[in-house]
Amino acid sequence: MFDKNPKNRQPLTPSANQRNNTPSRYPSEDFRMDYGDDFNEDDSLAPSPSGQNQPYRNRKQPIRPKKKPKILKIILSIILIFLLILGVFYLLIILRIHYTDEHPDTDSVISEIGELKSQKNIENILIFGADNHAQDEYGRSDSIILLSIDKQHHLLKQTSFLRDLYVTIPGYGEDRLNAAFSYGGAKLATETIEYNFGIKIDSYAVVDFESFTAIIDAMGGIDLPLTAEEIDYINWQCWRNKQVETRNELDIDSYQFESSENGETAMVHLNGRQALWYARDRDSAGSDFDRTSRQRTVINTVFSKLKSSGVLTMMFVMYQTAPMITTDMSHGDVVATSFYALSYLGYDRKEYRIPQNDNFSNTWIGESVVLTIDDIDYEKESLYNFIFENEETT
Repeated sequence: MFDKNPKNRQPLTPSANQRNNTPSRYPSEDFRMDYGDDFNEDDSLAPSPSGQNQPYRNRKQPIRPKKKPKILKIILSIILIFLLILGVFYLLIILRIHYTDEHPDTDSVISEIGELKSQKNIENILIFGADNHAQDEYGRSDSIILLSIDKQHHLLKQTSFLRDLYVTIPGYGEDRLNAAFSYGGAKLATETIEYNFGIKIDSYAVVDFESFTAIIDAMGGIDLPLTAEEIDYINWQCWRNKQVETRNELDIDSYQFESSENGETAMVHLNGRQALWYARDRDSAGSDFDRTSRQRTVINTVFSKLKSSGVLTMMFVMYQTAPMITTDMSHGDVVATSFYALSYLGYDRKEYRIPQNDNFSNTWIGESVVLTIDDIDYEKESLYNFIFENEETT
């Protein structure tokens, strides 16, 4: 029972002797619990913002900056390497082109006929398709096309000059236009165009027939609508020149012909060799007038296919054909023109021909027939309007 006498009650607080003799229920200094190697007594309680201690596990850890993903660095490195390779490849293309210092004597032309028409936003490049394997020094000019790059109206304009035009060749008198190339190459032929038509030519390029076929072969060929007569002409020329062993390389009976503005035509896939004979065809219809039309058709088809092919294909084509091109452009001019090539390919295209249908006559000169222009002033004015879009010229 409970003893009510205070003297007999035991104190609630143990005496000092009792405390020393009573085993503690807490670990002694010599018997400490193992909290692991990372335990730190000083960090067991950390001061809180309010000044009170809080457990270590609740204390906020410092925020470490996140590392950038390595994949981004890899992608950037690949892009830089790719651009470097393109740059080197592009430089090789520029160096493979043949450059000449035979520039037209434009000042001499101006001194005789007066100022030449030009416009700052339009670049005129005269392109010659030549057979450089002919026996004479300069070869023969089979096609003459003025390519006008209209940067203001975003237009590519092609003007074909018929090679049988009877014109004045500076220093040689009157003769066929293509004779100028035989006498003095692209330099004299360019002066002849300037002299007779009053257009300032900024530069010229001579394209060997081999490069013509190489361009189309590098693109994998082109598709053109052909008549049965045109197909037969291509077959005949390829066989006649011993380029194939069969007379009918393109099987006419295998094509489906349909009515078109050019008669009954069928879509035919041509390689470079076959396309060249198509462009040179003046026997199957229309003589030289239709041949220049075929040449413009081929050029437009090539432009369209290059536009849809992309940068890599275009650079491959340029690399293959660069050694077969000769120009009086500087390296800088070639770089500038080729840099915007993809943009130019996106321009709309227009075509023109000298002479126009109602402004020429077939004239006998000696033992051959040439084309004489009836009204040269009318022809020049029509050409100015086509190239310069009635803009102010100098």
